[in-house]
Amino acid sequence: MSDIIIYGRGKTGKSLQKMLEILKKPFCFYDDNSGFDKNISFSKDSLVILSPGVSPYADGVITAKKAGAKVIGELEFCQSYLKGRVVSVTGTNGKTTTCEMIAHILSESRKKVYLLGNGGIPLSDKIFEIQDDDITVLESSSFQLADCKTFSPYISVFTNLACDHINYHGSFDAYKNAKLNNYIHQQKESYAIFNADDDTVLKLSDKCSCKKLFYSLKNSSANCYYDGKNILVNIDGEKTIVDALPVSQLAKHNLSNALAAILVSKILGIEESVSVNAIASYKILPHRIQFVDSFCGVTFVDDSKATNVHATVSALSNYDCPLALILGGSGKCESFDPIFKNIGGNVKYIVAAGETAEEIASCARAYNVEVKIFNDIKLATYHCYKMLKTNGGGTVLMSNACASFDRFGSYSERGDYFQKVVRELHSGEEKN
Repeated sequence: MSDIIIYGRGKTGKSLQKMLEILKKPFCFYDDNSGFDKNISFSKDSLVILSPGVSPYADGVITAKKAGAKVIGELEFCQSYLKGRVVSVTGTNGKTTTCEMIAHILSESRKKVYLLGNGGIPLSDKIFEIQDDDITVLESSSFQLADCKTFSPYISVFTNLACDHINYHGSFDAYKNAKLNNYIHQQKESYAIFNADDDTVLKLSDKCSCKKLFYSLKNSSANCYYDGKNILVNIDGEKTIVDALPVSQLAKHNLSNALAAILVSKILGIEESVSVNAIASYKILPHRIQFVDSFCGVTFVDDSKATNVHATVSALSNYDCPLALILGGSGKCESFDPIFKNIGGNVKYIVAAGETAEEIASCARAYNVEVKIFNDIKLATYHCYKMLKTNGGGTVLMSNACASFDRFGSYSERGDYFQKVVRELHSGEEKN
């Protein structure tokens, strides 16, 4: 390939630029708005490296493929330059937390670890710093995995799978197939770790040809299982039981993430008890079922990171107290049915704000569930607070089931706004 084209000029594109300059390989940039930065065009001699935000249906991608160009993603390009052992974590939800937990355990055990990938530092940015004894923990999104043909981590993790990013991939099958690239090319001596509590992930594990391990909050025959009191690990007949008290306060989905992290760490030579104690000192990242405040009998929880329906359903499973649920944001071509099909009786009030509010309310009506629509999260929050306060108290949970891009630059910006609203509400109560 004589022409290397970096498709996209954002964070990943700049990291790829840095990598190619070190390699002394000529390249040029392309994006759909500005085109090429040199007098060049796509051809059969082109190697096109996609930034993860570039849609597979973008005009330039289609043109490149028609011209016979080889189109790959950043992970695929970096594969042949990788040193050390790589842990790659994918799934609809839980990727970031699982990666953070793994990296925290490794760091606490004095391992040299790089935490890279989706939403953080691109792999290409650190590719030549990583040495043979180092461990790289990669958060691998469907965007990054979509064009992988040979990507083969030492350990892969598949947390869960639900409908998401259909507006990007075009179909659930395309989204699912992208996720499969996290493990279907692994070497036989490597490890793939699956969430046995997710039926779809369990079924897809059949496509794995390397060593398979499973974790579960429900199935006692899994390789790593939480029984409500202890964590039981069983790998190749070697059994360990660890007191789970240090992590027992984690929400269910984070307990599940912790089990995955414990299995990964075990493979990397770290004892289960060490992992459990390390996880106990790990601080969950903001906007993930984050306690914000509690006053006048009402607790406020920020779960703005719930940018898809699966995440919201998961969040609801943690509560049996009276709830007021705030939904809404920008759409991803998802159905909201799973939220309302089996909505718990403890969910007393549901409100929606944002671009998808009308769609959410319409879906809810089909299940005889009432959803009130507000123009802003602030008004929605005030309403939820008033209703709970005057009816015995409870929890206001903002778990949007939608992306944030209708009104906010990111889920964290949306979460920060919600927390600001709660602070203002509390301050107002103190003055009364």
